[in-house]
Amino acid sequence: MKKRMMCCLVLCCLLATGCSSRPALTPAPAASMPVADAGDVQAPIGDVALDYTATAALCLPSADGQQVLTIYEPLSFTYSLHPAETILRALLAHPGSARVRPVSAVTIVPAGSDPVEISGGVATVNLSASALEISREELHTVCRCITATLCELPDVDYVNVLVAGVPVAMDSAGYLPLGAITAQPGQELPVMWEQLLARRTPEGALPASAALTSAVTLYFPLADGSGIIPETRRIAFAGQHPQQLVTGLLEALSANAENLPETAAFPPLNQLLLSAPEVTTLPDGSLRVTLRFTGDLRSWLTNAGADPACAFAAIVTTLTTFVPSLREVCLYTGERGVTGVACPAQGSLLFPDAIHTRAAYSGYLQTLCTVYGVSGPALTPMTVSLPYRSIYSPRALLLSLPAGDAPNAVLPEPIADSDVLGLAIQGDTLTINLSARYANVLRSCPEQQRLIAYAIVNMMCSGVGVRRVRFCFDSAVTASLGSDILWSGDFLYCPGLIR
Repeated sequence: MKKRMMCCLVLCCLLATGCSSRPALTPAPAASMPVADAGDVQAPIGDVALDYTATAALCLPSADGQQVLTIYEPLSFTYSLHPAETILRALLAHPGSARVRPVSAVTIVPAGSDPVEISGGVATVNLSASALEISREELHTVCRCITATLCELPDVDYVNVLVAGVPVAMDSAGYLPLGAITAQPGQELPVMWEQLLARRTPEGALPASAALTSAVTLYFPLADGSGIIPETRRIAFAGQHPQQLVTGLLEALSANAENLPETAAFPPLNQLLLSAPEVTTLPDGSLRVTLRFTGDLRSWLTNAGADPACAFAAIVTTLTTFVPSLREVCLYTGERGVTGVACPAQGSLLFPDAIHTRAAYSGYLQTLCTVYGVSGPALTPMTVSLPYRSIYSPRALLLSLPAGDAPNAVLPEPIADSDVLGLAIQGDTLTINLSARYANVLRSCPEQQRLIAYAIVNMMCSGVGVRRVRFCFDSAVTASLGSDILWSGDFLYCPGLIR
């Protein structure tokens, strides 16, 4: 904990000098009107000015392999993306030093175009297949170093590690899951490895007789039908056979989320199975699980408030994040395979032979964020879901503000992507360059401009981590848009408008 606090302090100090890892600062209360004219402002075109440099914590094995030690390295980031992927790549590529050694003797790189998912305090990391070339104890060290590093970030509490998109068994028999792990400061690597091995199936025993309790990341459908979000909690399993793990996970999903009021409920999934989950070993050694539900499963899901496509995404993602070697989930409702799903927010997906994969549902993962709408003469905080990769983008946040006929709409009409001509962050200041079209939209509602301005400013100060926001319109500083708001000034965070 002390190490994590130290890292945050380092990054916060850097923000004051123009270098940061966001979100890093707590916005400071300020007057409800913009401060003095910002003067000569360079209007940004595009988002390239969102790049920055910061010092990040990397946790590597000590030279003797006994502990995880923290070193600090300057890295280049962009405000449009979460820093975790950049930090992960730097960690895996670090050559070591006199104090620390590389995380692995084999070159391991992040796998795929989106190797790090972060939502709900959980980071799920996908490593290249080369991670299978090392021993399980070495892989455990890699996982521990990744976890200690990513848990230094303020929005990561747990880490799941996949290899080539599949959870890896941590025992030679192929049954013991790693589960969702968290940082354990001060623990020695050999001790943590022995603690993990103590949970494996005893020699000569059947995995079905080896009870297991583990931290598990469960995914739940959002009630608005936009996708899925995770929650991590400890679950007790009767045994370690894949069939038991699947049954235990379905039972946990049916108990519904404990701390996510934005999610929909699941019906009793195990009771809706026509037969026990079927486990098949594929030619490459990975597993497929076949789930045969009753023919009215979609009706059960809909009546419980869950969009069926999001519910299937949650089931598949949960199983393939935890069960060792599980690559595919084959879904049936009655005698028919689920060969396609569709929902308004995510569109349609086709699944030949009813075989569903984690990768196919990657676009469903959402993150909750706070935006501001209007409630009478004040702003009201609202929780919205965004794709997990968009939550870190100032542009995506702008486009998410409630508009038009939406509840508590603050904007008369949405800000379109083409209305955001450019964004730049310099020091503690974000400059937003909006189009001439949107300047005319604001002119049409002079009485609303104060709330609009501070809905944007408060969102950016709390979500992005800046202290002030400047506006340009059509690449020029504009003092007035037909109201008493001084648009050429620097806007500071204004808690007084929030109710």
